Amino acid sequence: MAEFFSQSQIDKIRECFNLYCTDEKLTSAAQMRCILRSLGYAPTAQKTIEYFEKYAKKPIVFSTFLEIAKEEQNSSDPLTDIIKALKGFDRKGSKSMTSNELRAILSSVGERLSKQEIDFLLSKVQVNGIVPHQKLIEFISK
Repeated sequence: MAEFFSQSQIDKIRECFNLYCTDEKLTSAAQMRCILRSLGYAPTAQKTIEYFEKYAKKPIVFSTFLEIAKEEQNSSDPLTDIIKALKGFDRKGSKSMTSNELRAILSSVGERLSKQEIDFLLSKVQVNGIVPHQKLIEFISK
């Protein structure tokens, strides 16, 4: 793994792994997702379930988790995926969408957000019922 991660990155990953895995092995996909997100990755619930099922044939110890972190590092950038999705929804080329359109998307596609989460997001990014893509991207990337 030294060819993929620097020693300081490995140390950071190990520290986070040890913080969440007191018995030195992963026991659930939720635990894995928590560790990966703590390290700055953005795996979906489904993706961590897939990782867990793929690697859980034997106990997932640190060296195995490092392989998972490598896979996650090589996966696509979530912000890039969001920008591509916004372009796909922008049929008129206005670089914006109505609050209702965004609400419908966030409550029905992918990892669905709760009404409260959507309301909070809209309170930060909408302007007169319109959500400019740039403002949404800036908020998400904070």
